[in-house]
Amino acid sequence: MKRLLLSSAVVLALTAAGATPYKAAAQPGPPAPGMDPLLGPLAQPDGSSDAPATDPGGMGPAPGPGRCGPGGRGPGGPGWDHKFSLFAPVTNKNLSFSDVKIIAAALLLEHGNHTWQVSNILPEPNQMIEFSYTSQHGDIIASFDINTITGEITRVN
Repeated sequence: MKRLLLSSAVVLALTAAGATPYKAAAQPGPPAPGMDPLLGPLAQPDGSSDAPATDPGGMGPAPGPGRCGPGGRGPGGPGWDHKFSLFAPVTNKNLSFSDVKIIAAALLLEHGNHTWQVSNILPEPNQMIEFSYTSQHGDIIASFDINTITGEITRVN
């Protein structure tokens, strides 16, 4: 019983004094001159930096213009427009009627809709193809245009 009381008193005294090992380990030292604590080396007034060409871990060149997207911001940053990076972007997708039907049906399935159908696939001027979504009863729900070059879909009505 005495040991329990003694160990409880020691823990209470150390906690009250703030001498826990967690607090001691959680306190980082001050940053070195010219270093931002989160971002690393600060830029000089002339735009240059004291940053090494590679990071200390040897992971390769530091991000910059043209690396990891515009401005070196990395995936998901401003200017990053790749939706699925397994495929390289194509300038002319050259979509056909059957391609448009497959894309429109895939959009329905992506949103869990198994009852609507793709119909009224019609060519339009300016490299556009129109298609409609219809209900099980044949009612037109919405019509869309898809650009056969870019694949951009816009709602008509």
